Amino acid sequence: MKFYRNLSPFKVISFDLDDTLYDNCEVIRTAVSRFVQFTQELTRCPTFETEWLVWKERVAQENPLLSEDVTEWRKEALRQFLAAQGKSAVEIDRTLSLAINEFLHWRHQIELPPNTPQVLNALRTNYKLAAITNGNVDPWRIGLSQFDLILRGGEHGRAKPHEDLFHKTASYFNVSPQEILHVGDNLTTDVQGAIQAGCQAVWINLSDKSLIDFPQATLLPTLEINHLTELLLL
Repeated sequence: MKFYRNLSPFKVISFDLDDTLYDNCEVIRTAVSRFVQFTQELTRCPTFETEWLVWKERVAQENPLLSEDVTEWRKEALRQFLAAQGKSAVEIDRTLSLAINEFLHWRHQIELPPNTPQVLNALRTNYKLAAITNGNVDPWRIGLSQFDLILRGGEHGRAKPHEDLFHKTASYFNVSPQEILHVGDNLTTDVQGAIQAGCQAVWINLSDKSLIDFPQATLLPTLEINHLTELLLL
């Protein structure tokens, strides 16, 4: 555990989800692969994967705010692709429903490390807990029921590092931002976002890298840990 700033008393601990409370890499790779395969068969379009990526990038450029909600971004890109293929409104709605459900099914095939629910259960006896994510995982769906508040970027406000979700958390629990300790793996979206919003920030460094390995990071966290269980020492 390394401290870079003075740690002040806090009442709320907020958590990023992906790559903070579980390994997200293989899960998202599988979900995307299954989504592409399923939709390609459904639409009978052999070039779907290539065309889909073009539409996804186009939607992001045309509507960057929409792309902060990763589920709606995926839906809109698929909707525009299907419309360009000449599909009817009924076909588009049916394909969207089936394809997005397929993606979300595989998106939630997450194997939690045993210590994750254990740490959350221990912390919730003394603190209010929140999940603040830019992703589309539903914590309840993967067995994490410890959160008093769940906020997703795009759906509930601007995505991190924007201050929206942090300030909404402070308002919900009726605390000052300084009384929130945010835990996350990303030095930009989590650490920079939390510090800029007036919160305190824990960088969970699971890769054993140094801060100097991330030149894009502009703000120091309050402290750095290498394992989730270190939070119990606070």
